[in-house]
Amino acid sequence: MTKAQLAVTLYMQTQFLTGFIYHPCEERLSDLLNGVGQPESRGRFLALSDVTIEYADGKKERLSSAYINKATIELATGGDSSRGIGAKAGHKPYPFVEKSPLPVRLRLPAYVLIGSMHCTSGQRAWHVMEEKRMFLPLTNVRIRPRTNGIWWTAPFAAVNTEQILSWQEEDSVNGDAQAPL
Repeated sequence: MTKAQLAVTLYMQTQFLTGFIYHPCEERLSDLLNGVGQPESRGRFLALSDVTIEYADGKKERLSSAYINKATIELATGGDSSRGIGAKAGHKPYPFVEKSPLPVRLRLPAYVLIGSMHCTSGQRAWHVMEEKRMFLPLTNVRIRPRTNGIWWTAPFAAVNTEQILSWQEEDSVNGDAQAPL
């Protein structure tokens, strides 16, 4: 199986890291983080190369490689491999399951997110939240650090479910950026 480098950003409570992970082509970032598929991706640590760490005080550190404890990651964003076969046009082969977007707001220790969770027919948001996976995939995500009012966007984010303090369903996918935390 061919492997490629995927640029990722890992958001933690006091810092964020940018770098590259090796992943099998066509594997989604959320699957890699959840340990689905490849045996080497099932561990507690994520191998990151060409790493830049940006601390809350503005200092930066460069490392050739680092191993990041997945439990400390609040959310991760990455490139196009974040989306599965559902993002491709045309017929969807097995194991594709049709899902519908459901707008949600998540509160983490250091971030607030508004984005789309994806539910199968008859599935409710709380069903998805109760699943036994470590990282929840969201699309069309708006992210805001709790320390300032600046929102930015990402087409995809994988959110550590153990870091979610609270969540709610939103009226629209964009949500109200002015709504209280």
